[in-house]
Amino acid sequence: MTASTGKTGAGITFKVGDGASPEVFTAIANATNININGRTVDEVDFTHLASTGGYREFRAGFKDAGEVQMTLHFDPSNLTHQNLEDLLNSGDVFNFQIDFTPASWAYKMTGAGFVRGSDITINVDDPISADVTIRVTGPLEIVAA
Repeated sequence: MTASTGKTGAGITFKVGDGASPEVFTAIANATNININGRTVDEVDFTHLASTGGYREFRAGFKDAGEVQMTLHFDPSNLTHQNLEDLLNSGDVFNFQIDFTPASWAYKMTGAGFVRGSDITINVDDPISADVTIRVTGPLEIVAA
């Protein structure tokens, strides 16, 4: 049996760029979950009257890089959490990285997006949490670190 090359998410970070040159990326503190979802490719119907076999013909159209949803233990005094709130309020597009190098993979996923939402949950049995949604604009790319 071949050994798995899978990893846990321990140590992986979501980092926000500062827009400077060279750009500096700062990890968001207390992240407990990063979820990349909603990545799709539109389909374009190229079926025509001479299409054979009674089957439709499709090709790939525009791509949608989806969203990055992140859960974190919310701390309003933490500067990285304040930065996310500022980005939500400004609507600014920013560069980000998901850094896989702490999991012993020499890769980062890079992209640009804006904070589309932030929900804060407060209850007696769990840490106060924030669920932050970043809408990706343009491609998500996996690059060697």
